[in-house]
Amino acid sequence: MATTLAMPLPTPTSKRPRLPLATASGLLALLSEPDPTLVQHALTKLLSVVDTLWHEIAEALPDLEAIAEGGTLGGGEDEDDDDNDNDIMVDAAPAEVVVFDQRTRQTAAALASRVFFHLEEPRQALRLALESGNEYFNVVKPPKEDEAYVERLVNAAIGEYVKKRRGEFDSAAGIGGAGAAGEDKEEEEEELDMDKLQSVVHLMFERCYQDGQYGHALGVAFESMEKDKVAEILQRLLLATTTDGTNEAESNVVSILKYALQSAQTLITSKNFRVEALTLVASTLEQLVQAKNGDYSSNTTKEAACTLVLCRQILGDAVAVGKIITSLIDANGKKGEEGGGDDTSLLGLQLCFDIVDSGDEAFVAKVAECCSLEQVVVVDGGDLGSEETAADDNNNTPTRSKSTFDYYTNVQRVLTGGFTSELSLSFLYKNSNNDKLIMSNLKKALEERSMSRNSVLHNCAVTAHGYLTAGTTNDSFLRDNLDWMKKASNWAKFSATASMGVIHASHTTEAMTLLEPYLPPSAPEDDPNAEHPTVSATGGYAEGGSLYALGLIHGSHAGSSTTKRLEASTFLRNHLRNSHANEVISHGAALGVGLTSFGSADLDVVGELKELLYTDSAVAGEAASYAMGMVLVGSGAGNASSSAGEELAELVAELRNYSRETHHEKIIRGIAMCLALVNFGQEENADATIEEMRGDRDPIIRYGAMYGLALAYCGTGSNKAIRILLHTAVSDVSDDVRMAAVIGLAFVLHKTPERVPDLVRLLLESFNPHVRYASCMAVGIAMAGTGDSDSVALLEPMLTDMTDYVRQGALLGTSMIYMQQSDTCNNRKIKSFREKLANLVSDKHQTTLTKMGAILSTGLLDAGGRNCVISLGSRNGFTKMTSAAGLVLWLQHWHWYPLMHMFSLAVTPTCTIGLNKDFKYPKKFEVQCNSKPSAFAYPKKLEEKKEEIKKRVETVALSTTAKSKARLARKKAKEAESGEDSAESAMDVDKKEEEGESKKEEEKAEGMDIDGEGAKEEKPKKKREPEPTSFRISNPSRITKAQAEVCAFDLDQRYRPIRHAEKPYGVIMLTDSTPDEEEDLGAVKTPAAEEEADPPEPFQWTPPGHPDHPDTKVDEKDSGKGEGDEKPAADSTAAN
Repeated sequence: MATTLAMPLPTPTSKRPRLPLATASGLLALLSEPDPTLVQHALTKLLSVVDTLWHEIAEALPDLEAIAEGGTLGGGEDEDDDDNDNDIMVDAAPAEVVVFDQRTRQTAAALASRVFFHLEEPRQALRLALESGNEYFNVVKPPKEDEAYVERLVNAAIGEYVKKRRGEFDSAAGIGGAGAAGEDKEEEEEELDMDKLQSVVHLMFERCYQDGQYGHALGVAFESMEKDKVAEILQRLLLATTTDGTNEAESNVVSILKYALQSAQTLITSKNFRVEALTLVASTLEQLVQAKNGDYSSNTTKEAACTLVLCRQILGDAVAVGKIITSLIDANGKKGEEGGGDDTSLLGLQLCFDIVDSGDEAFVAKVAECCSLEQVVVVDGGDLGSEETAADDNNNTPTRSKSTFDYYTNVQRVLTGGFTSELSLSFLYKNSNNDKLIMSNLKKALEERSMSRNSVLHNCAVTAHGYLTAGTTNDSFLRDNLDWMKKASNWAKFSATASMGVIHASHTTEAMTLLEPYLPPSAPEDDPNAEHPTVSATGGYAEGGSLYALGLIHGSHAGSSTTKRLEASTFLRNHLRNSHANEVISHGAALGVGLTSFGSADLDVVGELKELLYTDSAVAGEAASYAMGMVLVGSGAGNASSSAGEELAELVAELRNYSRETHHEKIIRGIAMCLALVNFGQEENADATIEEMRGDRDPIIRYGAMYGLALAYCGTGSNKAIRILLHTAVSDVSDDVRMAAVIGLAFVLHKTPERVPDLVRLLLESFNPHVRYASCMAVGIAMAGTGDSDSVALLEPMLTDMTDYVRQGALLGTSMIYMQQSDTCNNRKIKSFREKLANLVSDKHQTTLTKMGAILSTGLLDAGGRNCVISLGSRNGFTKMTSAAGLVLWLQHWHWYPLMHMFSLAVTPTCTIGLNKDFKYPKKFEVQCNSKPSAFAYPKKLEEKKEEIKKRVETVALSTTAKSKARLARKKAKEAESGEDSAESAMDVDKKEEEGESKKEEEKAEGMDIDGEGAKEEKPKKKREPEPTSFRISNPSRITKAQAEVCAFDLDQRYRPIRHAEKPYGVIMLTDSTPDEEEDLGAVKTPAAEEEADPPEPFQWTPPGHPDHPDTKVDEKDSGKGEGDEKPAADSTAAN
């Protein structure tokens, strides 16, 4: 013992040598010594060998924890009964109290912490490490041998800190929910000191600052919801960039801020804190952009401006977005490197297209106001150069050059002029790959077994035709089969007429002309005092359907013309006010008004719809409720933290009260869905409203609560929303509520769709058929257009389910997954699925609901001429309001089939088109696709079955028959003729017979050679050339989202994208590297303009009898003839 005590004690901060000890029993025995010096020495030695002998030291964990807590060793406790020696030693001196100093306690805590670390109990290791102090738990600069230990405990500390901070934030916000944690874990959580946890996390922040890992620090600050830390990190980041001052440092800052933007959307579950965090990120980006004083020549500044626009758009700050776009457009006047020139103006136009693609029409309208042409003063002449931003003498409006003014004109054309709608319409019309035989075969199948008399199937066939030709304006099948169309009656007639709106979606220029034969009569426009024609109380199905179709034409695309939409809305509102006597026309007018005023939150429109609702007509009231939901979508009216006015809040309260007073289930369902649409994107702000609806006794209100929850948290992936939906899916007593809850999962998780099949896997085996149906639909909506083989295999057993509407859901879900997939998809199983759909329609043993699913699936599979797909997200990651609302309304066809046509809002054209500054597309611009052409090719079209003409088989003549006939011929020849002539003729006959037989034998031999090797020599088979591994895509063309992942821009060609780092998807603004060369451009035209023939070449017309007429013109050779010779010419002229 003397030798051991004579050794110097190492300090805790020195390197701990790893001693090659075989056992730690001797050192563990020293822990029982009453001398604190011996205990300290033993602890220090054990700390140096803990990584190899931790399994032995683990037996002494109670003693180590007792030392760490500063208590008495043993203390009468008999937890470890295995070691009798220790028990005797403790009993020998029960009254002895050993007091340990701070260093000894910290060393014991550090030793016990490392033992727990090796036992894979990080939480217990962290608890003791926090007691050991910074000497043994160095977060900023850990020793090399402790890096793994420190890293694991830091991760545990961050996790515990985030959990505690989120709990505090939720309790402060009134969200609550200890939920799944349980009461037992709460006691364990209290053992960790929050102040010490916070010190560790803050030390980790300092370590991130030193290493330049600001992204990691931001991620922790976002998850722990510390606003002050977010501000501190961004300030330190900006300060580090200012100190460095290099372009590389600026680029690094922009990339970190882009990461912060993405992390804020995915990591922060609270909308209120997300807004606070993104406001800080936006202010940091603004400081970067403003430091350049309008100089956008560097790519870093352009990227910062794009990120800032995206951030401000998430925050809903339309004014700030308008200012950024204005500054980009104004940079057009600053030529050269000073301002960026045309490139920055093209970038401004690109951002306008991205804003429209998000689907928030109210936000787009506000941005357009900030970039209004009224605020631009045009100066004739060339560019202004340095006088670009000079103010006019008469007012404060800045002056712009003519070229800059043209860019502003294009900005308005994109935002409110309907140019994006024109692009989609032109693409779908010119690039339609619609297969006409699909509808022809479907019509024949329905007529063969007299199924066309079935109104349900006939209506589904008309609807499927609308899906197949959605947005293509191709209604030739309907025009060629008018007699078949006339079979529709009553509400089926209403629906058939409304399908015209799906076919001609976005064709706003010809909308009134197309629907004129069906529209109800209205007062003449030129006479303001004229009264509206009296509306009959009966009939009006075609008229009501045409009003619905007018709304679909103007409201299907978020980028349609604001002026045209306003004109249509005024027309529809006029019919809405004057058609209360006819509920059918009122129904169509109400839906049309909702579509044309989508997202406007117009109080006047809502007031007119409320008047229709209060007529207490079930059919008209339901449509009025849906329409009010479309007008107020996303406004959050009625919520505590809503920015909507008090009048809208009172209106929503009135709707809730009316839903309790009325006895019409259709009206109650309409109001429930209206409240769901109002809360789109509101997240926790809608919790109070949704909780109230969830607790209602009426299952229809609870049904609306499920869709309200799905829309409020659409695309957020909120665990809270998923937990509520899953709980409702297995516990509610109403089948419809359970169905809505399961379908809502697809909306909440649409940004991470691969999670949906795993979530509903067990629900597909539910005993409840409504849950199985909803599971099929949820998988289809989430995985639409992916062709995922696992999802198809998941739904395959449901195709043979015992319940017919479950089979219908499986068919619809599978067809959504197979949208825009080639014939090679899923090992060519898609081809057998297409055949299955055709067979189900003609199978007399299938029920009507199953056939209905097969017919609708036929339309979904090839929607929009095979150029459209169901998509809830935009290119920049926003949830498209029009698509989400349209899909929810389409799902209501379960209760009211005319809502099938809302599918037009849910689909998105997969159009990729490159445009120059004049909005014309260069035909020589191409995109490189690094995949086989067959992987993304259009499916092969059907071929007409040709009737096989049966050929008559020639009778085979035996050789003996031929010989007998030859003998008979010779015999007759001998009898008829005599002498040598007859003998010679007989010999000739024998020779001919022999020659004929020899020829037949040769032909047989040749025929046998054909079956053998001879055929290969004569007809060699063509070698199948290997398919290329890449190909070029022309402009414009269809590029699906999956295909965009394997596509890339060729930056060596003449036309290059303004944002070459983005994926080639959607509208792409192009720069011309050689603007002086001649261009081959194409113009975007409407279908009406495309069908116009080219004008004839210039010519001069001369009437008959004129000297220059070809018939009267005399040749120079005949000019010397007399008058008699001229008479024939005169006679011919007279005759002419």
